[in-house]
Amino acid sequence: MLFPGWLMPWRPRLLTAPPTAIQRRLERTSLVAVLLGYGLLLVVNLQVFAQQRYQRQLDMMRRAERVVLRSSAEQVDAQTLQRTLSHFSTFDLALWGHPTGFPAGMVMPQLSSNDLIVSTPALRFQAEEQVRRMSRPQTFEAEGRTYTVSGTTLTLGKTPWSLYLLKDVSEDVALQHQLNWILTAAAVLASLITILLNRRGIQRSLRPLRRFGDTLSAVRSSSLQQQRFTPGQEPEELRPLAHAFNELLDRLAQSFERQRQFASTVSHELRNPITLIAGYSRRLLRRSDNLSEDQRHQLAIVEEESRRLGRLVTGLLAITRAETGSLQLELQPLSVCEAVRQAIALAEGAGERQFLFCPADGIDPHSLQAWADRDRVVQCLVNLIENACKYSPAHTPVEIGCSSTPSRVELRVRDHGPGIPLDERSLVFERFRRGQHNTGIPGSGIGLAVVSTLVSQMEGAVSVEDGEGGGAVFVISLRRCPGPSDPRLQPHRQ
Repeated sequence: MLFPGWLMPWRPRLLTAPPTAIQRRLERTSLVAVLLGYGLLLVVNLQVFAQQRYQRQLDMMRRAERVVLRSSAEQVDAQTLQRTLSHFSTFDLALWGHPTGFPAGMVMPQLSSNDLIVSTPALRFQAEEQVRRMSRPQTFEAEGRTYTVSGTTLTLGKTPWSLYLLKDVSEDVALQHQLNWILTAAAVLASLITILLNRRGIQRSLRPLRRFGDTLSAVRSSSLQQQRFTPGQEPEELRPLAHAFNELLDRLAQSFERQRQFASTVSHELRNPITLIAGYSRRLLRRSDNLSEDQRHQLAIVEEESRRLGRLVTGLLAITRAETGSLQLELQPLSVCEAVRQAIALAEGAGERQFLFCPADGIDPHSLQAWADRDRVVQCLVNLIENACKYSPAHTPVEIGCSSTPSRVELRVRDHGPGIPLDERSLVFERFRRGQHNTGIPGSGIGLAVVSTLVSQMEGAVSVEDGEGGGAVFVISLRRCPGPSDPRLQPHRQ
C-alpha cells in the first residue's frame, strides 16, 4: 500500500488530480522512478551481501585446505588432524572432516573451543546434506540461526577426506535485514517527499496548459475575434501551439463571418419573393373556380412548399441573428394554454391529426404562465408539432403536456414514432442533422436547431426523452412567470 494508515487523511491532498491527468501521470512517473531506484539499491544490497558471504566462505575454505594439507603432509592421524581443526575453528566457525564415504571416522575439533556450533549431530548432518546437494557454498537456517556451509575433498596420505566448513552468519544476516528495513523506510519517505515537492512544481508547469484549456472552453462563435493567446507569455514549448491556435481562430472567425453574411443575405433576399409566391398562391386558390382539379392541386403544392420554404428561411434568419447578437426578443408573461392552441392552428398537417393536451396533475394550464417571447415560443412549438406529425403514424395522436416547478415551466410534445437513439440525441439539435429514422420523411434538418437556438436565447433549455411505450418526448423548459407584483412582469426587450 502506498499510503499507510496514518497518512490516509492526507491522501486526497496528495493525489487530487484525475487518474488520466498529466499531473497525475507525472507524479506517478516520479514516484515510480524513486521506488525503482530504491528497489534497485535493495536488490544490489542483497546481492552484495550474498556475494561477500560467498567469497568469505571460499577464502576460509581455501585457507583451511592449506592448513590441513601443511599439517598432514608427512603423517595423518586423528590427534594431529583434531589439533589442526581445533586451531582453525572459533566460536562461530567449525571445521571438521571424515574419510569420504565413512562418516563413522569423523574427526571433530575439541568441543571446548566450539561447543556452540557443531555439538548437535543434526546440524552437522544438515550441513553435509547441503554440501552434497550443491558444491558451492550454501546458506541455510537451523535451530533459529543462519549458517553458511561449504565442503571440499582432500587426499591425506592415500585416503580421500571430506572436509566441511560451517560459519554462523546470523549476525550478518540480521545486519542485512536491518539495512533492508532502513532502505525500505527511506524509499517510502523519499516517495512522499517527492510527491510533495513535485506537486507544486508540476502544478506550476501545467498552469499554461490549464490557461490554454480555459481559453478553448471560452471560445464562442460570437467572440472569436477576442479570444487570443499571447505567445510571448507562454513557455517555449507552448509557443508554436499558441501561434497555431491563434491562426486557427482567425480562420474560424473568417469562415463564420462568411457563413453569417451568406445566410443573412440569402435569407433577406429570399424572404420577399417567397412571401409574394405564397401570397399569390393563396389568392389564386381562393379564386380557383375556373381552374381544373389538377391545376388546383398543383397550385396547392406551390402554396404549401412556399410556406415550408418561408419557415426554413425564417429559421435560418433567426439562427443567424442569434449568433450575431441581433435577435430581438420581447420577454413577457405568456399563457401556456394560448401558446399551445395557437401553435396547433399554425402547424402544417395538423388538420388531420388528433391532439391531446395533457397537463400534469394539479396544473391549471389556463393560469400557468411562462416568462418568454410569445412569437418565438409559438414558433418552437410549431416546429416540434410538425416534427411529431411527420414521424408519427397517421392514426396516432400527438400529445402535448405541461408541468411546472416553483421556478420553471415545462412544455412537452410527444410523438409515437420510432424514437431517437441515445447516441443521436446530442446531434438532432444541430443544424442540418437528422436522425437515422428519416428515410422517406421530408425535412431540412433545421427545425430542431431553430428550437434549440430560440429556447436558449430565452434562458431556457430543450431536451429529448424516451416516451412511455415508445416514441420521443421533446421538453422545452422556460422560466416560470413571477407573481403579479413582481416588476419583471413588465414587457422586457432583449
